[in-house]
Amino acid sequence: MKKTVIVIILSMFVFSCSNKKNRKNEITLFAASSVTNVAQEISRSFEKETGIKVKLNVASSGILARQIESGADFDYYISANKKWMDYIDSLQLVKKTTIKNLATNRLVAIVPVGNNKKLNSEEVENNFLNQFSGRLSIGDPKHVPAGKYAMQVIKFYGWERDLADRYLPAKNVRDALLMVEMGEAEMGIVYETDAMKSEKVNIVYRFPNTACEAIAYVGAAKKERSESLNSFLLYLQSEEVKRIWRINGFNLDEYE
Repeated sequence: MKKTVIVIILSMFVFSCSNKKNRKNEITLFAASSVTNVAQEISRSFEKETGIKVKLNVASSGILARQIESGADFDYYISANKKWMDYIDSLQLVKKTTIKNLATNRLVAIVPVGNNKKLNSEEVENNFLNQFSGRLSIGDPKHVPAGKYAMQVIKFYGWERDLADRYLPAKNVRDALLMVEMGEAEMGIVYETDAMKSEKVNIVYRFPNTACEAIAYVGAAKKERSESLNSFLLYLQSEEVKRIWRINGFNLDEYE
């Protein structure tokens, strides 16, 4: 009996040490859907540089924030909306001193490829609603930042009453793009960086930055810091990471 207890205790000790060792060699990155490509490229580059594995969890900023609030294990969170980061910070779930603006984006109007129309400012301001039939594809404004920004654009131009029953809300901005790619919607409002990556849509108009609040991506680390997380935070400041953001269409100028 005593030998069995000793074996169990030793096994638990070895398992605990093994878990600690594994945690030292990996981090978990929560990233907004609209930075999927960036997060994947940074993860691969960081793993190659340091040997530290990155577990990636991609979803809308709101869903990720709710997961963190519910106790999900994470090391670093990239939000496409400052309000979700402020919310997580208010719950004291991130280290305040690590909260940092990472990059900016903008909204564009898109149509399925094959539609070669281009809109000018006057057409958008005075006749946007007649540029498409059916519904407008956007991220769900309830929890998707791209959808919230899209609603700000809609209110900026005074379209909310006429578009009230014409929204096709998606669970994230990538799905909003997909609806236009598949022809389920004739028009959509998404991030420029997502539209640029697609060969199945055309950008017909780039909305001015004044049409909505600044689209800024914000990152922060959890409170409990490990050597692996410290290495990742240092790596985020590297020229390679800046290059990755830029080649994916994001703007970093105002944060340098």
